[in-house]
Amino acid sequence: MNEAISNIWRRPLRTALTILGIVIGVFALTVMGALAEKLNVLVDGGDEYFRTRLFVFDAGAASGFQASARPITRSLVDRIEEIDGVERATPVLQTRLDPDEVGGFDIPELLTGIEPETWYDARIDLRVDAGRFLEADEDGVTVIGADLAERYELRTGDTFEIRGHDFEVIGVLERTLTFPDKIAYVPLRDAQQIYVESVPEAFQERTEDLATQIEVFPDDLGQADAVAEAIGAELDGVRVVTPDEVADQIGQASIVFNLIIVGASVIAVIVGGLSVINTMVMSVSERVREIGIKKAVGAPTSAILREFMFEAILLGAIGGLLGLGAGALLVVVLNAQTAGSGTSVFLLTPMLLLRSFLFATILGALAGIYPALRAARLDPVAALRST
Repeated sequence: MNEAISNIWRRPLRTALTILGIVIGVFALTVMGALAEKLNVLVDGGDEYFRTRLFVFDAGAASGFQASARPITRSLVDRIEEIDGVERATPVLQTRLDPDEVGGFDIPELLTGIEPETWYDARIDLRVDAGRFLEADEDGVTVIGADLAERYELRTGDTFEIRGHDFEVIGVLERTLTFPDKIAYVPLRDAQQIYVESVPEAFQERTEDLATQIEVFPDDLGQADAVAEAIGAELDGVRVVTPDEVADQIGQASIVFNLIIVGASVIAVIVGGLSVINTMVMSVSERVREIGIKKAVGAPTSAILREFMFEAILLGAIGGLLGLGAGALLVVVLNAQTAGSGTSVFLLTPMLLLRSFLFATILGALAGIYPALRAARLDPVAALRST
């Protein structure tokens, strides 16, 4: 160990530049990996929620599946529930918590009006950390996600003002790192009242009939496509989104960012790998006579091989730790900068940290194979004659 450390610092500038190459690669891998981890968690959480139901929108609503600006009448619920294969349907009114807030990378903060007796689905792990969830026939109360509670410094019993309306916080959800963290759940009637204040005066729909979507729970999720087709055939002027379609929409971004991770890995391989190979080859060239002496006094080939391999692994490990630390520090700083807006763009996970470190260490080992073999195979007589 001590000998290996001494050897890699024989040429401190060259060693520092080699480690810097690994640091750059691991830094990029850590930062982009944290971005992808966050997105993948959002996608997985969304997939868990959206795969349990169908979504019915007005035919003119935008192609997205959240916070539609185009209303639909909740009276369609009864007609939908009469269709074969439908267990139940529930009206939902979803809109931005603050319509003036500009959206970004993260999920927007949402106001979601529900009828809890028909909306809640036991298959979704939506746990209350403090207080309780909504109950039927309540008004003026809200259950909020963990991010909203943190951003607005709210606890159970506090008053949360939403678009000029006061709501008592009766529950705070456990952190899920996905959609529910940024949602304020309120009774449907309260959300309808808030929504109608923001729609054009020409809109003639009765307030109690307002919804932005109807969520449909099939008897058998395996028949979701057939149920969606039946709903589309029975009702005019609606668009039905199936769980598979939702998964495709929310999965596209995940594919893009996972490709970015592959790109960051390639950068790390090229920059870090070539740096290690160059340094170790130069080290072997400079230490030919030393290697010859060691072999002449009886050092086995395996010992020479292990010596140079360990040096390469050490270079990778040092660069990995430094790159990991720099990347993690940047992620923490950037998350702290956006915390005030309730947005967390990056997610550092133990697995990501472990993968990044192992990547650098294994990279050092692989890059050191050729120089180590070259050193181990040197003929001791020729090595001793070298100058």
